[in-house]
Amino acid sequence: MINIKELTKNTLFQLKDENISTTPEHYFVEFKKQAEKANIELEEFKEFNRIKNSLTQEEKNSLKIESFNELANILSQRITTDELKNLVATLSDILTPSIDYSFIEDIEEFILKNIKNPKTIISNDSLEKLKELSKKRVDADRKVLKDKTDDVVKLTSLMSRYFDKTLNDGKNSTEEIIKIKDELLSLNISSSSFRELKIVEKKLIDTIYNIEHSMKENHKMIEDNKEKFQQLNRQIEELQKELVLVKEEYQVDYLTNILNRRAYHKEVEKMEKKFSIFNANYAIVFYDIDHFKEINDQFGHSCGDSVLKNFAAILKDLTRKEDIIARYGGEEFVALVNYQEEIEVQRYIKRVKKTLENANFLYKDSQIKIKFSAGITYRNKYETFTDAKKRADELLYEAKHKGRNKIIIDDGIEL
Repeated sequence: MINIKELTKNTLFQLKDENISTTPEHYFVEFKKQAEKANIELEEFKEFNRIKNSLTQEEKNSLKIESFNELANILSQRITTDELKNLVATLSDILTPSIDYSFIEDIEEFILKNIKNPKTIISNDSLEKLKELSKKRVDADRKVLKDKTDDVVKLTSLMSRYFDKTLNDGKNSTEEIIKIKDELLSLNISSSSFRELKIVEKKLIDTIYNIEHSMKENHKMIEDNKEKFQQLNRQIEELQKELVLVKEEYQVDYLTNILNRRAYHKEVEKMEKKFSIFNANYAIVFYDIDHFKEINDQFGHSCGDSVLKNFAAILKDLTRKEDIIARYGGEEFVALVNYQEEIEVQRYIKRVKKTLENANFLYKDSQIKIKFSAGITYRNKYETFTDAKKRADELLYEAKHKGRNKIIIDDGIEL
């Protein structure tokens, strides 16, 4: 049997006869040919063939593969794990629902699974799951849009019949609103428009509040000064714009541009009225920025003010129009969050936590990472708002006592 020395000799002679330079790559190719002629199998050639056979058909067709160098060139063009991770991250942005969040847990589970092992994203199972989630999202969004269109027609018809009548009749406004409430319930509004229905309810409660309080505050003045009524009316009309600005300044915290504590207490009255009339569920969320004193001590009070502004801006951006966000005092904030199911409150607080985890507060040349603690209670579990508020405050301080950067809900859930 021919031995390795003879193979080597034959290889070198063949390269010389063909006037081919004796590079490692040329030597490997010719040595392999000589071994095949002599019917000799070496481990190096078995490994070469194993790798070559594992290539995709497209890779095999790309060029003639005779050496490890050529194999390396093909393998180096394959997609990297980091590139696959970027693809999965982009899919997360594409798949995240914009209207219907009912199956967001399925999407998050799919993304998390593929982030842990990015190569699975190109598997048949993952591609089928991706198609399924995409179709589910499109179908859900279409249904929501159809339901909302139908509901808008129902609500518009109802409000055109009753809303102006309620304002103009001069009867007990609460009784009139209760009549409208019964009409609303009879409309069979779809769950897709639950949020819009709550906005309508809030506007009705605002109307009650404004009418009743305005009448109480102005009744005695009108009775005692009938002869001056026309003059006062003209003055009110002339100063209307200025009064609106003063009212806004009276209600808005000067530093964070969200509701102050005074305005918050008024909103609580409205929320409680809506709670008693419509059984409208809402949660109380107390926030407190962790280690705020250390931020002030290390970077100064101007930096602390900047952190408060940015924190408030994030809360305001993530809080819906029908909900309430206010600065309660110092680094403490409070939110009143409407919900139909308790899971909505958990999703809201998770969005706040995730946003802050991904945010860097920049102050001059320093990056500051902000964390917070929170306590949450569901109003319908307590006899009074005071009891619910007190418990939320207790849960907040429990979260801070347990090491901060923690959210505790009164149903025992900790995030």
